[in-house]
Amino acid sequence: MVSVARAQGQSAADPVKESQRLARVASVAQQQGRLDEAIKAYQTITVVAAGSPHIAASAHVATGNIYMMQGKFTEALTAFRKAVALDPNSAEAMNSLGEALGELKQYQPALQAFQKAAAIDQGFLKARYNIGVTYDRLGQMKYAEFIYRILIRDFPNFALAYDSLAVSLSKSGRAREAIPFHQKAISLAPKDPSFYYNFAVSYLVLGDLRNAQVQQQRLRNLDPAMAEHLNGVIAKHQR
Repeated sequence: MVSVARAQGQSAADPVKESQRLARVASVAQQQGRLDEAIKAYQTITVVAAGSPHIAASAHVATGNIYMMQGKFTEALTAFRKAVALDPNSAEAMNSLGEALGELKQYQPALQAFQKAAAIDQGFLKARYNIGVTYDRLGQMKYAEFIYRILIRDFPNFALAYDSLAVSLSKSGRAREAIPFHQKAISLAPKDPSFYYNFAVSYLVLGDLRNAQVQQQRLRNLDPAMAEHLNGVIAKHQR
């Protein structure tokens, strides 16, 4: 366990070095599954590095990421808000804030956070992708489609953008148009099981049971549990 008082005393001369040491402690603890210890270490960094907003903000982000892993989204939101307050120009912190808001189903504030993150760093692919995801969650499929098409234009090897566009098209009643985008996503990332699952669902929307079952068989080799879940979805369509 990390003592805040002890850390402050050790770090009086060089808070940066002490923050780096604590970050290593936190990283090891996290890798070993000792998440509470990792959180304590990151929280101590925020005290040690009180005079270095960027370092303290990064520690809050790291704390929030652990909370996200644990499904503690309210705690994560608090950590990310502290990070943004300390470093409002951090695209990572702003994007993380949006992800926590999204998990809490606060989609409009989440969208605003993702848009701010993308404005801070136009090359931050994750934030731009999250804008599309949030439009999808809001049921604004035309906006989601627009975002994904722009991502495909700017990042032609980004497999997830093709898959997400395909899903959006399928949800919008345009499953036939989705097929080539499913195929492109799989060609770019053939080991991603979710792509086969989504492809099968689009075939089911089209009433093409045979091709849905073909995707299920391919999925079975990658993720048997997901394939079994898909089997249940296919069974419902057969009734």
